[in-house]
Amino acid sequence: MRKGNPGYDLNGVVSGVLKYGVIISTVLLLTGLALVIVDKPAGLPSSLQQLVSSNYGRPTLDIGQLSSGVAQGMPVYVIQLGLVVLLATPVVRVLASVIVFAAERDRTYVAITLIVLGILLLSIFIVGPAEAHAG
Repeated sequence: MRKGNPGYDLNGVVSGVLKYGVIISTVLLLTGLALVIVDKPAGLPSSLQQLVSSNYGRPTLDIGQLSSGVAQGMPVYVIQLGLVVLLATPVVRVLASVIVFAAERDRTYVAITLIVLGILLLSIFIVGPAEAHAG
């Protein structure tokens, strides 16, 4: 049995983060898909090959464009937000674990989980963009 406050249920917190992250992502993706079906946006690539070849190796996420595109109800940006939420869910899960471990005063697990969080953030924000610009 670990030390700390037994009132916190790590499995409940983690499963909640994962469940709601997937639900929110799914709703956004389905909404974006419905918007594409209702009114196909201009300039949308006609094939997956065209999409991949037009954006290969380049960063495609601009937070300003994403937020304004979602606010305008543009399907591509709603889908992109759904994918961002889906990709962010595991990172939020690790962050939630840090918070629960800190509340339980379990320093060992806080340290280990912070290292995992640091590696995740390093790979997302430093290594990923560096690799995209190197290619």
